[in-house]
Amino acid sequence: MNKSKISTQMLKMLVIKFAGTFGSGMLNFAIGLYILHRTGSALGMGVSMITGPIVSLILTPFVGYIVDTMNHRKIMITAQITTSLGLLVFGLVFHNWPAQYFPELIGLIILLQVTDNFLSTSLTASLVQLFKGAELQRVNSLNQSITSLAAFLAPIIGALVYTLVAIDTFAYLEILFEVTALIGIVFLNFNLVKATEKNQTVQLAAADSASGSQNPTAEADAPKESIWQNFQAGFHYLRHQKLMLIMMISSAGINFFFAALNVGEPYLLVNTLKLSNTQYGITDSAFAVGMFLGGLLLGAINLKQHPVNISYTCLAVLSGLLFILGIPELVGWTNSVNTVYYVVLNAFNGIILVFINTPIMTFMQQLIPHHMQGRVFSLSSTIGMMMMPLGTILYGAMFDHMTAFPIFVITGVVLLSQTLIIRLIIARQHLLELPENQVQTNAEDEAVKIAEELSSTTN
Repeated sequence: MNKSKISTQMLKMLVIKFAGTFGSGMLNFAIGLYILHRTGSALGMGVSMITGPIVSLILTPFVGYIVDTMNHRKIMITAQITTSLGLLVFGLVFHNWPAQYFPELIGLIILLQVTDNFLSTSLTASLVQLFKGAELQRVNSLNQSITSLAAFLAPIIGALVYTLVAIDTFAYLEILFEVTALIGIVFLNFNLVKATEKNQTVQLAAADSASGSQNPTAEADAPKESIWQNFQAGFHYLRHQKLMLIMMISSAGINFFFAALNVGEPYLLVNTLKLSNTQYGITDSAFAVGMFLGGLLLGAINLKQHPVNISYTCLAVLSGLLFILGIPELVGWTNSVNTVYYVVLNAFNGIILVFINTPIMTFMQQLIPHHMQGRVFSLSSTIGMMMMPLGTILYGAMFDHMTAFPIFVITGVVLLSQTLIIRLIIARQHLLELPENQVQTNAEDEAVKIAEELSSTTN
């Protein structure tokens, strides 16, 4: 098998990822910079940043239910069309009433968060339909790389365009990218892995039979779940998957402390160190360069350790990097030196983040049954994000009244301590050794795929 070959299906996915990430990245960069310049406050920017997580929390039961009970392609197409129409309306409203920029931008953020929740959850839950197990980690890694490439270009081009056009023009430009992503979604083949889905059904039926559960026929004849029942089923699944529950709860704490980075670094670079829009855009793009390189590296290697071990080890490294994030505030370097410093630091942060997020995401996609993925991924995202609003408000207020260096150091110490405690809990309870938490290696996936091909040829 030629592992370097990119299939037509992969190419469509990469076009969707690039168009969506690049367009929204430019718009988000412009919104954040616009609010920061207009308000001059980290707290003001923080209010706009917490809007999305709050919306996600409210939507959780509805997103999981709809994704698990409706056609994924239709959900994604509807989300893309709604996004495009919302951007058009925002552009017209902002052009006529620019003085009301803050509520208009908050309204746009809410709309984009709603549609993105449905789109991203549907797309994540569809990956097992779109790609076979042997391709899954490679697809996730390539997605990470192409997303990072788009995220690299977005701040640089966004900074340039920001100096030339008004914020409503960004909305019109984003429509073009949303339509491009829409076209890619329309041409995705959602029936590519029918055989895999049949095998999963047989395995689930065998497991249900062994445990005395309902058979597939009885399940099909059962009354349709309500939204609340669907939501409860997701919680019930998580309650019996201790490792996954620990990871999701810990991600809430991680996101709380990472609000220091999300709020503090832009405020430090723009308001304290006085980097220009172009310099700030370059430092922001360096983060995406690191993620791009990390994605390429991860896609080219076979992981020897359990994905959870890899993710939490890299998280400990990333926690340590927070210690040195605020050094330029103390030493009085020139803006050019500060720019180079944060380019290097953000690039390394990006590489490490890929090795934190991608193994965990692949692990969850392999572990969670397909019929549960919509509600579980929605719950996972919301649990992980639910502490971010509090962290954003807290750190926004802190950066408005304190210097950045001690905030970053204390946050790094606490985050590192949390990471080590989680590793200790997982090790003492031997959670990674349980059969339900084992995943196939790439070599095993290849063997299974070859066996399936031989079987189909024989038949």
